[in-house]
Amino acid sequence: MKGLDVDHDVEIVGWGHTPFGRLPEETLESLIVAAAREAIASAGLRPREIDEIVLGTYNAGLQPLAFPSSLVLEADDDLLFTPATRVENACASGSAALLCGVRAIRSGQARRVLVVGAEKMTHASAEAVGGALLGADYEHAGECAPAGFARLFADVAEAYFTKYGDHSDALAR
Repeated sequence: MKGLDVDHDVEIVGWGHTPFGRLPEETLESLIVAAAREAIASAGLRPREIDEIVLGTYNAGLQPLAFPSSLVLEADDDLLFTPATRVENACASGSAALLCGVRAIRSGQARRVLVVGAEKMTHASAEAVGGALLGADYEHAGECAPAGFARLFADVAEAYFTKYGDHSDALAR
């Protein structure tokens, strides 16, 4: 990537994750807390050693609470007053959060950063999820795609095939 100093080490020293799939008993909050606790334990850190928290989530996880970065603080009382920021970048929200953590370390602003990525969309209707996901699109591009990004991607593939021929095999791979 442009401008990165590859000589400056940044290491992922711990990680955690929750199961993927429909988890009706879980909330965005419980998923964030579980993943954060597991990552902290995996890293062998005490929560008070964490200098910064970055949460990557899209559209506030389709929850009424639009400030979910504070939910990470529930993982442990010793995280109280640790700066917490939410990063949102559509499908790349988790990657963007990781990049923010790397930048915080490389800038010298933090030594240890807890990065959490979380989504909880299965509680919402397909229409609500589709509408929310289209919110990541350019305003006018999604107007003709009531089926959401699947329709937009299909339109792109059809236009490509019209111009360059059928490449279904490559698309399938």
